[in-house]
Amino acid sequence: MSELVDFERVESTHSQAERNRLMTHVVQLYALTTDRINPELLAVYDDVLVRLADLVEEEALAFVAEKLAPLAKAPRGMVRKLANEPISVARPVLEQSPLLSDEDLTEIVTEKGIDHMEAIAARQDVAPVVSSAIIEHGNNPVKVKLTRNEGAKITDDSYAKLVKDSRGDESLQSSLADREDLPVGVVRALVDVASVSVRRKLLRHGRPEVAKRVTEAAGLAAERLSNEQWLLRYDFEAAYRSVCKTLKTQPVNEAAVATMARSGKFPEAVVMFALCAGVALEEAKHWSVRADPKPFLIVCKSMRFSSDTVAAFLKLGPWLRRLDREERERAMFDYESLDQGMAEQIFSEWKKRRVNEAA
Repeated sequence: MSELVDFERVESTHSQAERNRLMTHVVQLYALTTDRINPELLAVYDDVLVRLADLVEEEALAFVAEKLAPLAKAPRGMVRKLANEPISVARPVLEQSPLLSDEDLTEIVTEKGIDHMEAIAARQDVAPVVSSAIIEHGNNPVKVKLTRNEGAKITDDSYAKLVKDSRGDESLQSSLADREDLPVGVVRALVDVASVSVRRKLLRHGRPEVAKRVTEAAGLAAERLSNEQWLLRYDFEAAYRSVCKTLKTQPVNEAAVATMARSGKFPEAVVMFALCAGVALEEAKHWSVRADPKPFLIVCKSMRFSSDTVAAFLKLGPWLRRLDREERERAMFDYESLDQGMAEQIFSEWKKRRVNEAA
C-alpha cells in the first residue's frame, strides 16, 4: 500500500486540495492500467482508494465514480462504498457498474432514498429480486422508470402489485401497457383499471386477449351502473339497523335469510345473506341484483342453502322484474346441478383474492 500512497504524510501535511488531486491521480493511474492489474495489485488499489475516500471531498469522489462505473474490473470495495454515497456521487456506479451484486443493489434500495432507486431502475439489466425491492419500496415515478426499462425483469407477483398501484395513475398504466412481457392475467387485470387511452394503447399492441377483456370490462361497467340504479330504490342503512336489532334474538343463519326473503324484505334479506357469507354488504348487494345470478348461486351453494331458500330469494327485489319465469327455472336448475365442493373452492379462492387485494 505504501508503494502507492504515504498515508501518514497525506494526513499530516497535505491540504484538502492536494488530497483531492492525489485521489484523482490514483484513479486515473488505475484506469490506464486496469487491463494489466493482477488480483494482488487490485486489492492494493481497493485498500488505497477506500482509505483515501474518507479524506477527500465529494467532488473528488464523483470523479472516481465516473471513472470506475463502466469498468468490468474495478476495486469492488470502493465501488460498493461509492454506491452508498450521496446520489451526486453514487449515480454513475448505480446505473452502470457490473460489480454491484443483486444483494448489494437490493440492500441499497431498502436503505437509501428514492434517488438511489431511480438510478438502479435505469441499469441495463435489473434482476427480478432487485425489481421486486424497487416495486415494494419505491414511489410511482420510480416504478414508471423501472417498467419503461426493457432490461428490468419483473415477476408475476410484482406485476400484480404494479397494476394495483397504477389505479388512478395513467403514467404507470401506460408504461405497463408498453411492456412486451406482460402475462395474460396481468393484461386482463390492467384492462380492468386502465384509463380509456391506455386501453386503446393495449388494443393497438394487438394482443388477442385485450379486445375481449376491454369488451368484458365495458359490459361489466354498464351492468354495474344498471345494478346501482336498481339498488338506489332500497334503504340498506335502515335494513342494516333493523337486522342488528333482530340479532339479539335471531341467529345469523339460513333460516333467518329465508324468513326475510319469504316476507318480501329484500334489503333485510341481503344484509342477513352478507352476514351469513361473511362478505361486505356492497358485494352482497350486487350479487343479489345481477342479471346473471351465478355468483349468488355459487355463494349459496358453498353455504349449503336449500333450493327453497334460493328460490324465494330469486323472486325478491329487482329479480322479481329482472328475471322471467324461464330464467328463474334455469337458475334453479343450475343451482341444483352445481357441485358442492366446486362452489366451496370458488368462493374460498374469491375471498383469498379479496384479502390479497386489500393487503
